[in-house]
Amino acid sequence: MTDTKKKAILVNVADSGDALKVIKELEQLAETADYETAASLTQRKEKPDKTYYIGRGKLEELKRLVEALGADIVIFDNDLSGSQFHSLEEFLGVDVIDRETLILEIFSRHARSNEGKLQVELAQKKKELPRIIGSFEALSRQGGGGAGGGGARRGGGEQQKELDRRAIKLEIKHLQEKIKKLGEERARRRANRQNSNVKTVSIVGYTNAGKSTLMNALTKAGVPEEDKLFATLDPVGRKLWLGEGRQVLVFDTVGFISRLPHHFVEAFKSTLEETINSDLILHVVDGVSEDILEQYDVVKEVLESIGAGDIPMLTVYNKCDLGMPQILPDTGNYCVISAKYNRGIDTLKDKISEILFGKSDTVPDGGFGEETEE
Repeated sequence: MTDTKKKAILVNVADSGDALKVIKELEQLAETADYETAASLTQRKEKPDKTYYIGRGKLEELKRLVEALGADIVIFDNDLSGSQFHSLEEFLGVDVIDRETLILEIFSRHARSNEGKLQVELAQKKKELPRIIGSFEALSRQGGGGAGGGGARRGGGEQQKELDRRAIKLEIKHLQEKIKKLGEERARRRANRQNSNVKTVSIVGYTNAGKSTLMNALTKAGVPEEDKLFATLDPVGRKLWLGEGRQVLVFDTVGFISRLPHHFVEAFKSTLEETINSDLILHVVDGVSEDILEQYDVVKEVLESIGAGDIPMLTVYNKCDLGMPQILPDTGNYCVISAKYNRGIDTLKDKISEILFGKSDTVPDGGFGEETEE
């Protein structure tokens, strides 16, 4: 990676909603992937254009912006089809990616475990396949089926696209087989824990809510803490001592985000399965976020979608050092902390211990443990 960041223009096309809020989150994602936002463009449009997604007039405006600012890439917040990628790149003369591709770029940087890397590669291959098919369709539309040199060249291009498509499908199959084997090994380790009656706690939350900071405050885990989206991808497990006979295993997990594609949920089961099988979920909420209600609902919806909606949950409002939450979702059991400054951590440990084991004396300060191979 060079010191000079690539200049990006961000685009959002929608028929409703807060475009500025959407662009703000897309800008955070772009920054996490080391892009510099040079400009943004929004359009209200009921139906996306079949060829370019964005309307023709805005497309011309986007091209002028690309040329005037010397942009290297255009990032759409929308999900583009394979043929739309091809048409946009041909018209604009620069790379084009969508929100899903951008998130995958971030995931690829943060995957550390073998399984995490395989999962990212699988998701990337699945995303790459429609682009190849889309460019194949665009190639087929360019000039009918006449004979001669041009027709022969098109036929050769079509044949290569078909070979590429088959190769990617084969790679996807092999990746799925490798991930399946690793998943079986992980399931055996989980079964051993369950047979040993080890209770597990999963830390979940909207990305950048402070999950890794809380993990470190509870267990001294040494998990990297970054003010970026998706700083944690691979699940990390640490032991936490809550008193005599009260030891639990705590897992830090990947952050959630609005409009998380379903196949992302499928691809990153190594993290999510720990949540599904946990005895308690700590839902970390950024207590000073302007979008606290929306972010809370996003996490709840994802938990429901993966089958973790009925697991006991303790809502943890983080970042109280920056102020107290002005609006609280209807969460029931909750705790207010500052993971960064270790405020409220003893109270949180008391609550975890009480939920999992029943009432006891005040929990001693501190945690410990070694990383598990998850």
